[in-house]
Amino acid sequence: MLKRVGVIALASGMLLAAGCGPKAPTPTVNESMTHVMSPQAQTIWDITSHAFNERGDGLVASKISPDQWTQLGNAGRQMRDRALVLAKARRITVAAPEETIMGQDASHPGVKHTWDAASPKQVQALIDANPALFAQRARILAEAGDTVLKASRTKDVRPLYKVSSGLDDVCDGCHQKFWGTDEPPPFPQ
Repeated sequence: MLKRVGVIALASGMLLAAGCGPKAPTPTVNESMTHVMSPQAQTIWDITSHAFNERGDGLVASKISPDQWTQLGNAGRQMRDRALVLAKARRITVAAPEETIMGQDASHPGVKHTWDAASPKQVQALIDANPALFAQRARILAEAGDTVLKASRTKDVRPLYKVSSGLDDVCDGCHQKFWGTDEPPPFPQ
């Protein structure tokens, strides 16, 4: 009997060590955007903005220092990893009860137009209505992060330029569907 209990305890410990134990909760979208996506996108843009060629239509690898290549790799990896967590999550939560999302104090109840500020409840409803699209958009962001990571390893400015110059569109591809847009409302007549 004691031997059987020991085997069960050993097997249980091995399962927990292998990652079969309780998983950490999925981070909120707001936490992901404010603490991972936005700062890492800014790192990518800050570094690449100083590496443009004279025409401004490409990057020059020698203008990116070894430390900056490392920063780009870290930014790409963090962006990719968090986007994949969101893409694979069974349940997405926009914000925890104590979190405030940008613009929520300016939001209004009822139908949200694309230029309106959004409340967490409105964003949550939009994601819940189309979780497959949210996951697809998260995978597109993960691919962008992975491209930056790979480019940092090979010091290849072509894919880095493509991601850096198109990252705002990747972000807007999700924001416009679920959060809103940074476009102003129509001018009142």
